[in-house]
Amino acid sequence: MKPRHRGHLEPVASVLDQMLAALKLDSHFAAAQATEIWLQVVGPDVAKRTRPVGVRDAELLIEVQGAVWMGHLAILRQGIMEEINAKLPAEARIRAIRLTPMRCKEEKGIEPTA
Repeated sequence: MKPRHRGHLEPVASVLDQMLAALKLDSHFAAAQATEIWLQVVGPDVAKRTRPVGVRDAELLIEVQGAVWMGHLAILRQGIMEEINAKLPAEARIRAIRLTPMRCKEEKGIEPTA
């Protein structure tokens, strides 16, 4: 921001633009698209057993139901990340996917595996 001189007022729009740019909200919103793209990339079978939680520091956090699915996704993680990044703008690409066990209470809402 430019230093203000005494008695000099800046338009609110100018101040807001500077503040929003400093917060980098555009890149945060773009990165959040990764949670929506997850469902498209992995398909319905995996989507039923996972829950994208969010993106933090360019890392996509995914809750996974059960150890078998955790292991399966650990193997596929790099390919999934590449597919997601191919659909995201450059400034929103993720650098990693973190898999974490789904909390038991929340697992009840997910259909059991056959």
